[in-house]
Amino acid sequence: MTVKFLLIWMLYVVLDHTDAYDFRYHNYSQITNFLHNIAAIYPAKAAVFDIGKTEGGRSLWAIAISAYAPNQHVLLRPEVKYIGNMHGNEVVGLELLLSLIEYLLTSNDNQVVELINRSRIWIMPTMNPDGLELSRYGDCSTTNGRYTLNNIDLNRNFPDYFGTQLATPIRALETDAIMSWIGAVPFVLSANFHGGAFVINIPYDRYYIGKQSISSDDDIYQVLAKSYMTRIGEMSRFCDIKNDEVGTAVHGADWYEIIGSMQDYGYLNYGTIEMTMEISCCKYPTEDLLMPYWNVNRDAMIELLFQAQRGVKGLILNEYSQPIPFTQIMIDDRRPVINVTPLGEFWRILLPGIYTLKVFFRGYEVHRQPIVIQDILIPLNLTIIIPQVAYAPYSFQPIQILSAFATNSVQSLSLSYTLILLSLTLCTMK
Repeated sequence: MTVKFLLIWMLYVVLDHTDAYDFRYHNYSQITNFLHNIAAIYPAKAAVFDIGKTEGGRSLWAIAISAYAPNQHVLLRPEVKYIGNMHGNEVVGLELLLSLIEYLLTSNDNQVVELINRSRIWIMPTMNPDGLELSRYGDCSTTNGRYTLNNIDLNRNFPDYFGTQLATPIRALETDAIMSWIGAVPFVLSANFHGGAFVINIPYDRYYIGKQSISSDDDIYQVLAKSYMTRIGEMSRFCDIKNDEVGTAVHGADWYEIIGSMQDYGYLNYGTIEMTMEISCCKYPTEDLLMPYWNVNRDAMIELLFQAQRGVKGLILNEYSQPIPFTQIMIDDRRPVINVTPLGEFWRILLPGIYTLKVFFRGYEVHRQPIVIQDILIPLNLTIIIPQVAYAPYSFQPIQILSAFATNSVQSLSLSYTLILLSLTLCTMK
């Protein structure tokens, strides 16, 4: 062991007691130190990014974890993310994510090794560190610390798909930062950890067409959500069955309708499989419950991350092996469609079955083929070659990007086409 490594390790162990396995609560300063210290110990597997600043000037830290090149996007390697503490007083998810970071970087478990070999995992322990600093230990049900410093509920602050007015006309700095992040990284799967109930919330969070709350991917959502809830079901013993919301998977709008949720924004605009995990009936429980929550959630969190390997991935190229801009894929008639990245990549989580994969250029179908998805966590890997002669006739036609809803067939071109990958634009924190 080198002297340099020994000094870094000693710093990690003693500085501010930032070891997540203490199973105690961490404030913003301790979270910051923990992330930077552990990234310094494992520089080949972890990189810390400053995604943006809060109203109070605090950084929104995210750590990217992978067995190789954690500081950059790698062709066809799926990107997944976990976010915690969107509401600053809902803290269990934050602590579980700190423990998960350490577990992913230190465990020799074969499943963990395989997971970080096959994906890049982004973890943002707190999306609302300003609110965290205002929240109160042991407070199960109030709103102290829930909002940003300018009193914005971040889960009511994302642009509505049809432009419906939000509760506040002000867009939070935190919201802007997350929008830039998810617009630049092609996330396949995402989970947002909340507290105050014991359910898994799946799209849609509001009724977009009549009283319709079920998405085209409800089969996928039901399997993933019920699998997670089944694994952690015993934690319901910490809930008050008479007064707390306790169940399994629920469509957000059927639970209670909201406008401007992060979940719907990510799913409708980018096709990311987005889930909201309500995993603790008490928002800020006593510290003695953190270890039981971690012991129960750990394997469920790992299993969910693996679902990014389910389905199909591939490249859309022309005969010169060049990516084709303004390209999307659709599976059967499922909405939303998936934007192909500037490198020509696409991913789509699917359950086992037979599907039709369609490719659209500027909103016009230029290719389709049947695909068969097996019941394994290894995606079907395709390279689809579309000759220029097949899509060139549409180059001068008006761009028509397929909407997330069949009843609204076109919309303006997504901003994701004008963004480059986050790994090329954000500065890695040393």
